[in-house]
Amino acid sequence: MLKGNVMKTMRWLIAALLITASAAFAGEAFAEEWSLVAKDADEIVFVDRTSIFEVGDLKKARVLRSFSSVQTVGDTAFPHKSEILLYAVRCEDRSIGFEEWTMTAGEIGTGATVWTGQIEQPSLYQDPTDPTIVSMIASVCSG
Repeated sequence: MLKGNVMKTMRWLIAALLITASAAFAGEAFAEEWSLVAKDADEIVFVDRTSIFEVGDLKKARVLRSFSSVQTVGDTAFPHKSEILLYAVRCEDRSIGFEEWTMTAGEIGTGATVWTGQIEQPSLYQDPTDPTIVSMIASVCSG
């Protein structure tokens, strides 16, 4: 069990290094500045600091959520290992909701696109008990 956890942690660290390295070598082609905001044995989450912008009382930002195991919507729909989402955040009350999404088959946004979509108006919610959501909100609101 310990060996499995060490391997998962190493995989996440290597993935984070690859993102950092690819961003550093990409120069003008990729202007993203991915900042690590949460990580555990099953998920790693980055916010693109260059994507943060304001619309009225909302701040919006692109977030990459990558999972160590396949995730689905419902029981079996849209199996994926990463999500690239456009989140809307109301910093005043720490609420969050997503507007756009792309789910991919591979980790760190790689592989085939499984599902992409958008909604016109985000449904904002609060979740002060989820450390990943709390970290995402803090990162977006400080940007």
